[in-house]
Amino acid sequence: MKIVYFAHSIFSRGGDKMILAHLRHLAASGHEVTIRSTVVDTIYPIDSRITISRLPATTKAGTLLAALLGRQEGECIIATIVPTALLLALRNRGRVLFFAQDDNETVSPRLLWRALIRLLYFLAFRLLRIPTITVSSELANTFGRRYGFSGAVVPNGVDTTRFFRDPSPDIMAMKQGRKALLVLSRTDQRKGFDVALNVASTVSEEDGVSLELWIVGEECSQDVNGMTVRHFGYVDEERLRLILSSADVFLYPSRSEGFPLMVIEAFACGCPVVTTTAVALARDAVNAYVTNVDDVEALTRGVLHILQNNVHAEEYTRNGLEFVREHSLEKSSSLFGATLLCLMGEKHRRCMQ
Repeated sequence: MKIVYFAHSIFSRGGDKMILAHLRHLAASGHEVTIRSTVVDTIYPIDSRITISRLPATTKAGTLLAALLGRQEGECIIATIVPTALLLALRNRGRVLFFAQDDNETVSPRLLWRALIRLLYFLAFRLLRIPTITVSSELANTFGRRYGFSGAVVPNGVDTTRFFRDPSPDIMAMKQGRKALLVLSRTDQRKGFDVALNVASTVSEEDGVSLELWIVGEECSQDVNGMTVRHFGYVDEERLRLILSSADVFLYPSRSEGFPLMVIEAFACGCPVVTTTAVALARDAVNAYVTNVDDVEALTRGVLHILQNNVHAEEYTRNGLEFVREHSLEKSSSLFGATLLCLMGEKHRRCMQ
């Protein structure tokens, strides 16, 4: 099958990593895979069997215009945001697959944006009936309640050949006896980086807590209550494994998620996780410490709980590893490939019966 992935950009986000892994599996399975994108700037490797075709656009609006006006050469055209999927479907009816990794409505708190995105989802699911794969049953249920959606679920997976417990002596030595709180820096307000900084600042004020802050992702120049802050930037998977394995807590105060890769990568590396109810795969007091969204006080308690209770931290770690064993990257990509063929391939009619 000739498969095209159409997107404005491929960066170093978790969603980019996941789609590249699925495309790699499809290429390895003998499919002809092409990426059509305006911007490709990622630390993640792109399989040599995948063709990269640059779009002539320079802006997001230009990419959307290309999706609307262009007829794509391929039996399956994959899109990961609903505006692109909808515009592609107008000229490529019956050949578009929407891979929903999150609820696009949560990108902005503005009411006009939310109303527009809900309209686009309604058109995609109810009018055009675009075949869709979601990354979690929770996301599928959300779409079902709002739009009567019925689609496939393919949970994300973690590559356990790359993510496992592997603390780095050099990174551990940096701490000089302090505890390390790891956070992800993203300007996307959904990731809650502003909350993470507030929590880190509050924890650092506690008596008897010697803490430093580790940041991966986008650069942050903000002072955090005079704490020692280490900026690792965007890192490849090997470096991320060492950082996750060496940190004492991973704080992920997300406001909206589909199926966050970095959380299960932390599980795989044995790093205890403090997160929010937006992360449906996290189970409070089972594999993570879970609080309500934007609850700085509760998140602070969670970080302190992990730092001061080794028994509970070890229990979360054990259960996190059990979750990882059930959610391997190989299993996820194999299921994605089989589901794609079911929805878009020759077996489509039989699968829909």
